[in-house]
Order: sequence, then C-alpha cells, then structure tokens
Amino acid sequence: MALSFNVWTIYLRVDRNSLASLKQPRLLVFTLCPIMLGAFRSFIGITLLVVIKGLFVEAIFSDEAYHIDWQLSNVGPYQCVLPASATESNDQLLVLSTFNNGTMISWLNKTSGELLERLPLGYRVADAMIEHNDLFLKLEDGSINAVDSMNGFSLDHPPTEFSSSCNPDLSTIRFEDGKIKIMDHDTDLQIFSIDMPQDFKGIKYFRSDKENTLDLMYSTVGGKYTFTSVSDLTSTQTWTRDESLANIRAYTYVSSADPNLAQMFTELSQEGSMNVLEAYQFRVKQTLNRLKNYLLEKKFSVGAIVKEFLEDEDEATLHQKDVSFGLLKYLIVATEEGKIAVLDVRDGRQLWNYESGLKDILNIEALRSDTEVVIFTKSGPSLTFDITRIETEPYLLTNTNMAPVHSVEKISENGAFLFKRPGGGRFLLENPLNPITQDLYLLDHNSKELNAFIYQNEAITETWKTKVDEQEEIVAFSSRGEEHVANLGIVLGNRTVLYKYLYPHLAAYATKNEENVLTIRIIDTVSGELLHTSFHEDEVDFNFPINLVFGEHWCVYTYFSTKPVPEQKIAVIELYESLVANERVSEPLTEVNALENIQRPQFIQKAYLYPEVIKNIGLTKTKLGITTKSIILELENGQVTILPKFILSARRVEESQLSADDKKEFMVMPYLSAIPINDQAVLTHNRVLLTGPDSHLLSIPTDLESTTLVCTLGHDLFCTRVFPSSQFDKLSPSFEKGKLMATVIGLLLICFFLRPLVDTKKLKLKWLVKD
Repeated sequence: MALSFNVWTIYLRVDRNSLASLKQPRLLVFTLCPIMLGAFRSFIGITLLVVIKGLFVEAIFSDEAYHIDWQLSNVGPYQCVLPASATESNDQLLVLSTFNNGTMISWLNKTSGELLERLPLGYRVADAMIEHNDLFLKLEDGSINAVDSMNGFSLDHPPTEFSSSCNPDLSTIRFEDGKIKIMDHDTDLQIFSIDMPQDFKGIKYFRSDKENTLDLMYSTVGGKYTFTSVSDLTSTQTWTRDESLANIRAYTYVSSADPNLAQMFTELSQEGSMNVLEAYQFRVKQTLNRLKNYLLEKKFSVGAIVKEFLEDEDEATLHQKDVSFGLLKYLIVATEEGKIAVLDVRDGRQLWNYESGLKDILNIEALRSDTEVVIFTKSGPSLTFDITRIETEPYLLTNTNMAPVHSVEKISENGAFLFKRPGGGRFLLENPLNPITQDLYLLDHNSKELNAFIYQNEAITETWKTKVDEQEEIVAFSSRGEEHVANLGIVLGNRTVLYKYLYPHLAAYATKNEENVLTIRIIDTVSGELLHTSFHEDEVDFNFPINLVFGEHWCVYTYFSTKPVPEQKIAVIELYESLVANERVSEPLTEVNALENIQRPQFIQKAYLYPEVIKNIGLTKTKLGITTKSIILELENGQVTILPKFILSARRVEESQLSADDKKEFMVMPYLSAIPINDQAVLTHNRVLLTGPDSHLLSIPTDLESTTLVCTLGHDLFCTRVFPSSQFDKLSPSFEKGKLMATVIGLLLICFFLRPLVDTKKLKLKWLVKD
C-alpha cells in the first residue's frame, strides 16, 4: 500500500512548469493519465470492498458460549438397560449405572444415542423391573422403590410381583465365527448377524417385539456400547456411545510444540555471539527476508494482501494461532479402569487411548519438556511413554515395577518425585540427568499430624512434627504455590502502598472437632511456627465440603454452618507486612534464611455468605501473574463459576466508613455480607455437570496473559477459556476490522486529495498571491 501511494504521488507532483520544459509534454500527460486513472479505480474498488464488508457485520459483540468450551457427559459403566416404557411406541432407553456410591438413571434417545437426562438416586439399586410406565427399583436390602420411567418422579405403589428386566433372554443368540448371530426361535435359522468386535464383552440389552424386528446392545472391554435396531432383516440405525472416560483419577497436560520456536531460538543464539551493531543488522536482515517471502507468496498483489486481511481465517491459520498463543494444550487423563487418553483441550477430541490395565493409578506427570509422560500406581508398576509426537500413538519406553506406595507427589520441575510408603516411610526419586542441587523443604500431612522434612545431601531428614488434639481431625490443607507475583503491594486511593507478605514457605490447614468447631491455622512450613489461628463456632456442618486454597498473600476457605440459619460461607484471610501504608518490613533484594526469618505478618479477615453450596475451589493461573486473580467455584448444583478476588477482599468495610481517598482505590467496593452469583460469570452456562466425589479442578496458563484454560475432570469432563481481566492482549472475534480499514483508507484518500491544495496554498503564501 505505501509503495503504491509513493508512486502515485510522484506522478501528481509533476506541475505545469515541469511539463513545459519537456519536449513532448502532451505525450507525457497522455501517458500518465491512464496510469493514474487505473490506479485510482483500483483504490476506489478496494475502498468500496472494505466499506461493503463493514456494512454486513452481524454484531458488535459475539457470544463465544459453546465455541470455546465443551462438555463430555458420561453415563458410566452400564449395569442395566431397559426400555423407558413397555409400550411399542417407546423411543427411549433407560440405563442404570453407578455414580457416587449410588445408582443413576439415564435416559437415552434410542434413535441417536443422545443423552437426554440423568437422575442420581443417592442409593444403590440391585435390580430393576419395567411395567408399563412404572420402573420398580429393588434395593440391596430387598426393599422396592417405584418411580415414573418417563420423568423419574417417585410413585407410592409397589409391584404385584417383582420380575427382573435387567437380564435379557439370550436363548436365540449365538456367538460363532466372530459374529453375533440372532436365530429364529422356532426354526433355529439365522435371522441377522453382526460382526463381533475383538474386545467384545457381552450383551447388555436384547428385545424382540415381533417377528423380524429386534433391538440389540452389546458392550466392549474398552467401555463402548453399540446399539443396533433391526427391522425386516435390515439394520435401521446403529450408534455407539463411548463411556470409557468416566471417572478420571489422574491427569496432566502438555503444550503443543511450536515449529517456529526452533528457528527463533537459533536466531537468538546467533545474536548472542555478535556485538550490538551486528545483532541489529542481523535482525533487520531476517525481518526483511520474512517480508520478502510474504510478498513473494502474495505475488506483490495489494488486493491479495487486503483480501487476506478481510477474509475469515482458515483452519490452518487458526491452528497456528492457537499454537503460537499457547491455546493448544493436550490433556492426558487416566480413568479408574486404567485407560489413558489424550484430549485436545480446545474441543475435547480424543487423539488416542491406551489400555494399561492398571486400576490403581495415582499420578501422571509430564517430563523432559513435555516429551515424556510417566504414570505411577499404588501397587508399584509405573509406565513411561515417549510423547514427542503426541498426536500419534505413544511409544512405551519403560515398564518398571516399584515398591507399593501410598502417594506420589512431584516436588521439582526437574522431575523429582516424593513417594510415601503405606507404612509411613518416604523416599525421593530424582532425574539423574538433572539432579537437585539445593535443599528442599517438604511438608506432608494426614488426618492427625503434619510432618516436615528436608532433602539434603541425597537424604530425607525429618525436621519437625505437629500433631492435632485427639478430638481434632485435619479436613483440608493447602500450601502457597510457586507463582509469579506482579505487584509487591496494593496501591491505595491516596497513592500510598500496602505491602503484601510474600514469604514463600507458608501453608494453611483446617481442622474439625467434636463440638463442630472449624479451626483455620496458618504455619511456617520450614520452622513449623504457628502464625495465625481462626475459629468458627457457628455449628459447622462437616457433611458438606470444606475447601481451602492459598494464594499469593491470602487464603480462601469455604464451609457450611447451621447457625444462625443454614448458610454456605466463604472467608478470606489476607497477610500484609504492615497494616500501615508505606511501611515495609522486608528489605528489597535481600535473601533471608528461612530458618532465621523473624518477620511476622499482620492479618485481616472477612467472611461472606454465598447462595449455593460450594463443592470445590481453585485459582486461575496465568503466565506472568499480571491478570486479576479469580477463584474458581465448583458448585453442588452442577455449575462452575468464577469469583474475582477483589470481591473477596478482607479490606472491604461498610460504605459509611469509606473515605474519599478510599473510594479512589482500584475496584474498591463497600462490604456486603452476601455475594450474589453473577450469571455472566457462570462458565458452564445452562449445562449441568456431574463430577463425582473426587473431581479435579485445574487452571492451565497460556502464552496470552489474559487467558487461562479452566477444566473440571471427574465423572464428566468440561473445559473452557477464562479471561479474568478481559481479553486485553487479543482482539475479540467481533472486532470490526473492515470498518477500521475503511476509515484508514478514507483518511488516506482525504490526505491524497488535500495535499496538492496545501502545497498550492503554501506556494501562494510565499509569493504573496491572493486567492
């Protein structure tokens, strides 16, 4: 574009005196005019194209719901499959499966296999019978509950006689020659046959209402269920549901390798061996080469460049952007049945799976810059896979049989792991290629005590131990994680600073006692010193979850109490070097020995009411820690939402106590006892998640500081993108680049036509010529 403007400007600046000095002025004029007209037409055409493109923008803001998130809804292993109604017009199937130590009823569309609805019962069912539209459930103690088979409503009439509907009659089915053969009941002749998969497990459902019409469902060892409906000896519909990813037990994630990074590292290494001038020249040369290659690719066509700018990005371009921005992550998950699978975190697509046969997997961790993954089990066997080419089937590197362990924890990015044996002993396994060179302080806990250790000179030594009272039990624990801290303090409204207490060796734990008192303690993990204690004597109900998470200078915890009325509460404790503004206790750039730390924090605490029961909590994580921190809340009603940390501030006071300077502080708000749920902050929208009792809530940072990936893994799987401080480093999909381009071109056109007028006016002023 700039090159074209310069050429046209040269043509227009040939004035009358210059033409008069030429021998053939008319020939030059006739030569320039067609060129100018052609260029002008091209310019006007591009402008009209941009304007038309801008006029047809569908919306200023686009709702990204269901485009940047996905949910995998699972039923789980099928225990019993029934028709939803005994009538012939039934088009649904009922599936009974295990969920959260009880039984769940699921309704499936018989035509497509779509999951219509799920209903956890809260008790375990041993057998079931369908009669008309009544579903009779036989419990393990022999009692029978009745529900409406179409909607799950409870009924109060028992069956006249219970007869199981969970055991299909397989007398007419044969398993021969790798096929499932359905035989005629009278003639014993084959009616229909289906190829039997290699991992065939059994028939889960078989129903034949009349001659030559039947429904069949079979399962595989890998957790897939295939349904086939046959009418007039012809298969009318067939579908398969994959239930193998239900109940995730362990997980990790890896990043997609960016092919451009290798070239960037090569160039940076070359620049490192040059002086400043040579490095600058090298970088300019590389940039010009990239520009040259781009122009050659577009054949120096201005129209092609503008068209590419205006057109929607194709799949390859979007994929490369996801790789460059760090949005393409791969989840590696392990189920309770021992299946290991890799999922694309953008859409939940399964890339590959591996049946390990290990049903006691404890932990999965990525090693060696995300090129290897190791899997640990409770019984001892461990597997190591090469995932350099993660989109293809992995290569099994090692299959090691270790001693049985109780837990495995990764304690170093270098690949060091702490193992705890069932008897209480501990040992550390480190990477021989990257050994630990500094002392490590470790803290372990169980329900009755805290144990601290130091790893020094390749040996683990116990440093201190703390036991809780006999009537107490540890119900929650969280230590301060290693994360980036963008600000050392909080800027107040009068431009003074309140300095955060950023000592790294901190942890918090919650205990309960027989009087239903919840106690929160904050300790120094190196010395074991108790720094703060908080009691809650409002009749805490420990049948509800107790959650605790430790942030950069604060900890947040949740509990449910019954006094004065039953309510969910969420509380925060904040730690500061001093509660006096501009008073800093720590010395900048001074390293303090953890065993000799004498600086003690000062605390502020506040509690709030929340309208829903909170099942699990987590923290959003970003690459540099600049984005506003938010608390991720997994609710008992099946929703996942986020709560900005500034709402959970311990420094919020009543509005009458806010001064004029206080109101100038960033995101300050008066204290209100209740925190409502913001509908726009509900990440799951109108979805309902069934995560189970041992769900995992995680936040994955990306290369965009504004963006983090939030996933909850359990019975169901759900992932989405979250922008705690909005997308300040990326244009939204609804950005009207067409109108912006039209405005820029319009301004350039105005300057193009006004420039000769300005030059003429300046010339007249110099020669004192009046208009």
